[in-house]
Amino acid sequence: MHYNLARGVNLDVIPTKQFKANQILINFTTPQTHTNATARNLVANVLETSSKKYPTQTALARRLAQQYGTYISMGVGRVGLLHTVRLKAGFINDQLAHTNLFDQVIALIREILFNPLASDGAFDQATFARQAHNLGATINSYYDDKQFWAARRLLDLYYADDSVMQTPSFGKASEIAGLTAQNLYPVYQSMIEDDRVDILIIGDLDEQEVIRAIQQLPFNDRQIDLGQIIYDQRPYRQIQRQVEYQQLSQAKLNLGYQLPIHYGHALYYAGLVFNGLFGGSPYSKLFTNVREKASLAYYASSRLMPFNGLLTVQTGIKSSDARRVEELINAQLKEVQEDNYSDQRLNEVKAGLINQYRSGNDLAGNLLERQLVRNLLGVQQADIPAAFNAVTRAEIQRVARSLKQQAVYLLSGEN
Repeated sequence: MHYNLARGVNLDVIPTKQFKANQILINFTTPQTHTNATARNLVANVLETSSKKYPTQTALARRLAQQYGTYISMGVGRVGLLHTVRLKAGFINDQLAHTNLFDQVIALIREILFNPLASDGAFDQATFARQAHNLGATINSYYDDKQFWAARRLLDLYYADDSVMQTPSFGKASEIAGLTAQNLYPVYQSMIEDDRVDILIIGDLDEQEVIRAIQQLPFNDRQIDLGQIIYDQRPYRQIQRQVEYQQLSQAKLNLGYQLPIHYGHALYYAGLVFNGLFGGSPYSKLFTNVREKASLAYYASSRLMPFNGLLTVQTGIKSSDARRVEELINAQLKEVQEDNYSDQRLNEVKAGLINQYRSGNDLAGNLLERQLVRNLLGVQQADIPAAFNAVTRAEIQRVARSLKQQAVYLLSGEN
């Protein structure tokens, strides 16, 4: 059931006996800007590791252990043009704990969110410095992975220079030096007081008891204007291309295509099936023809980004094969555009997507994430298997023909 706890503060309770553990997701949402992602990520790190009552990470971990292994974590994400800070908690049912564990977990969440280790309008300096250092090291470590590097560089190439999408949801290590224990605290206050808040809870719980407990969290009314959510970019007249050289044994060739089909679009499920046929499944043309038959790629796959109007292709290749691989990738796209695939292959892709969806129902976290996205975009829950089965070849062809190649990034080991 869906409840409004305050203006801009929502609660969804999903009662079920399917899981032995309960899960909570508290999501803070605001439009992403060019400058807020790094700071909000650092806020999440600081809150996750300390509070006034539990001023060290050890003290907080000890309290969680006392709650039968409850976990609480915080992180950031993005849904289109929206930046999110997410608190996730998992804990066993009260029946198994033989105590009112739910109230104890909510009390600890209140302590973490509303009683941070701060004074006089600033976070504790030692805690801030430690988490700032850790965040910088974490962000830098992402780029040590060459697949991540290539994927990120393709996005930098694809997104317009003035787009907020140029800034990753986790932020930039270069911006951390400009943050202080003092100027970070207002970022935290704005998140608590101004962000849209979605609280989602799943488990073997009584709804009225959930509402009673959640009302312990002192969220107040707030004015919410999330603005545009889906990112839509005007296409380039020419394909954007970039080649970089590094010491590596396996080159990375990534391609970006504009795909004006987003979550909730009439052709959204056709887009997912298209992606499965093109490169998003073991039955895809990229996997079968580029990787297996032609042996031109160590890996080859595609990914649909339904909030950004973008489809990307990722491959690991020999640098000398880059032109042949790009041509072969676009040949596979043309085959789908020309409806050149068997009914058996189409049915295999649909069945795979349906099985993937159903297996996702076995994870409580997936159910919460799906509901959160529906809430943010105002989309009703659909009969997903039926939606996949209803996709026609004509719809897939429409999707395939709507793709426009926009960017090509090559990370080469040969100079």
